[in-house]
Amino acid sequence: MLYDAHLHNKNHENGGFLIGLEGEPYFKGTLNNQEVLELHNPSEKYISFYYIRKKEIEDNLKEWPYLKYHPRREKYSPEQVVESISRRKPKAIIIDTLNEPYWVPYDYWYIAKKYSDIPFIFAHAGGYLINDFIKICHFQPNVWIDFALTHTTLGRLGDETNGLPYINQAIRYSLNSNFKNRVLMSSDYPFFDQNAVFNYYKGYEDLLNNNYIELINRII
Repeated sequence: MLYDAHLHNKNHENGGFLIGLEGEPYFKGTLNNQEVLELHNPSEKYISFYYIRKKEIEDNLKEWPYLKYHPRREKYSPEQVVESISRRKPKAIIIDTLNEPYWVPYDYWYIAKKYSDIPFIFAHAGGYLINDFIKICHFQPNVWIDFALTHTTLGRLGDETNGLPYINQAIRYSLNSNFKNRVLMSSDYPFFDQNAVFNYYKGYEDLLNNNYIELINRII
């Protein structure tokens, strides 16, 4: 079994990052903020990430140390995220990276560089822009990446006929690179078949499990 660093509900993993999902549209089978916070259990290797709504972006609350920012869904600006992080002072941050054309890769890099003492997980690794995001991970030591959705929708889990070759090439490169210790196995369950994603990473289980445990130990 693997740890899964991108979950919207529990399934067959050993532990993982549970991410609240708020706002519209609602997706059946996903958990909201209240539900994921109730499942927060570091001793069982589950860390829950609180989803920041647009209406909360200027709040001064500091109660929860693990935050998820979703620029595409909530339509906040990089500047608003920077200010929010300054006020909330989290221990770890997940940012959704699928927001073209409104954010560009350097917006994400700017935020991670500004808060270089905070671990960032760049969820989805940019999708079509994957090469920009693995470059960021290479040079910015507080950035981790997951390929949730990107390996499934664009790479088609390695399907050489229907998947984009450069997506799978970038993922395999990352898993064998000098930043391979900051790659996280992530399924985006229940949106995608978790077992199929586990199978895609066959042969890298030890690496990915170790990466998750090392990050957990750093942020709890």
